[in-house]
Amino acid sequence: MSEGIVATLLGLIVVLGVVGPAGAVAGVSAESGPVGTVSTDWTDGTETTETTGATEITSCTTVTESGVYVLADDVTNASPTRPRTGLGACIAIRADDVTLRGGGHTVAADERGGRPGVVGVLVSARTRAGVATLVRGATRPGRQERRSNVTVTNLSTTRWGAGVAVLGTTDATLRNVSAVENLGDGVFVENSPGVELLGGTVRASNTGLFLRNAPDARVAGLNLTDNLAGVSVRNSDGVTVEGVRVAGSSQYGLGVFASANATIADSTAAGNGFADVVLSRSDDAALRNLTIARESGGTGGGDVRPRSRRVGIYLNDSDDAALTRVSVADAPGTAIYAARDSTAAGERVTLGDATLSFETRDVALDPATDAPPLPTERQVVGVPLRAVPTDDDAHLALSVGYDDAAVDRASATEDALSLWRFDAGEGWRRVESVADAERNVASAEFGDLSRNGTVLALVGEGLAEAGNATGRSNYGSVADCSAPASRYSCWTATTSVESSQSA
Repeated sequence: MSEGIVATLLGLIVVLGVVGPAGAVAGVSAESGPVGTVSTDWTDGTETTETTGATEITSCTTVTESGVYVLADDVTNASPTRPRTGLGACIAIRADDVTLRGGGHTVAADERGGRPGVVGVLVSARTRAGVATLVRGATRPGRQERRSNVTVTNLSTTRWGAGVAVLGTTDATLRNVSAVENLGDGVFVENSPGVELLGGTVRASNTGLFLRNAPDARVAGLNLTDNLAGVSVRNSDGVTVEGVRVAGSSQYGLGVFASANATIADSTAAGNGFADVVLSRSDDAALRNLTIARESGGTGGGDVRPRSRRVGIYLNDSDDAALTRVSVADAPGTAIYAARDSTAAGERVTLGDATLSFETRDVALDPATDAPPLPTERQVVGVPLRAVPTDDDAHLALSVGYDDAAVDRASATEDALSLWRFDAGEGWRRVESVADAERNVASAEFGDLSRNGTVLALVGEGLAEAGNATGRSNYGSVADCSAPASRYSCWTATTSVESSQSA
């Protein structure tokens, strides 16, 4: 599975319609917390009240002076051509301090559809005049300088090479701007620090939102459906994505590539091709209040083999990812897959019906629908998990939450709970565990994970066995946890997996 998933990720190719420059563990409980919400009402209160002095736009045009502009009606059947150099556009903004108010209107290409390199609305950088130079027999245009303070609100684009493009602009804002059924990307942003994209819908495009060299961008309240890829962040540190819904992407939902300190929060991803969330060569990412829903299904009979190449959260060569209140539905595929020296810490993470915290390096983690039969008088409490190492230096430390009802259903006793593991050829074994009955948490560290997958389960002794502790030491021990000593529940995760171990 490791090779297949890596090959799939590396094979993802985003073909742009725009042709531009080349280019956990402490505090887990049995109850998951509420998912945060972000407002999706990005209405500009001045949209209909401050129109005095605004310049009306009724057809394709180029804006070259600062000011306020309004679309008087839909711009339809437009067919601008692409120039010999650069991008073509129906509405091109080539000035600082510009506000374009769409009034809910649409900017549409003609019925033949858009052409690559021609966009619906273009905000482009300034090229200094008079400094063109001859380099190796070719003319190189003058140096570009960024535009600043451009706002576009409340409009939709359709049938273009790309719906909207923002190039070389600081302090740009797109508010309630939608892009539907464009040939290339819905929204394309490049070399534009601090851009804000607030609200809007992007549907049936190549990449819904493509950000490149756009540090500190903020994306909020965007709805992306049925695109080749949902959101692609590349070479852009400090990007925040919040209150976003992305579904039905053919390749992946939310992808962050070579971009540090990204935040994805209060968002939902569902039914997105290979992976719902991808972090690749992107350190220190934070995933908070994130819900991932996938198709129903599962395995039976204690099968611990990967069930498909679908992944909820995929980490590739990404260090120190922090997952907080993240929920991944139990479904075919792997919930969390970390590979190529990827590390992650999870707190209050829900996989299917299991709530857990963890710290891991290069481990695939997923609910195990059915556990192999346990020894007599022992029952699984809650949901078993399956862990598969993806590299030689894999390690996993785990805290599993439970509730009193789960203990009762298993006819077990809380004071005898411990974590167990099942490896093919070795059967079930008790693992040295730390139990915190007050917080309903059991913790342990796991080494020598089987290459074919190790089943991990919280196990309780049956009521009949609880009165007889004979032989208990043969399976390990359970320690009381009276006072947490660190950010972990009272244990430290430093287990290594040797490369020679296998099932």
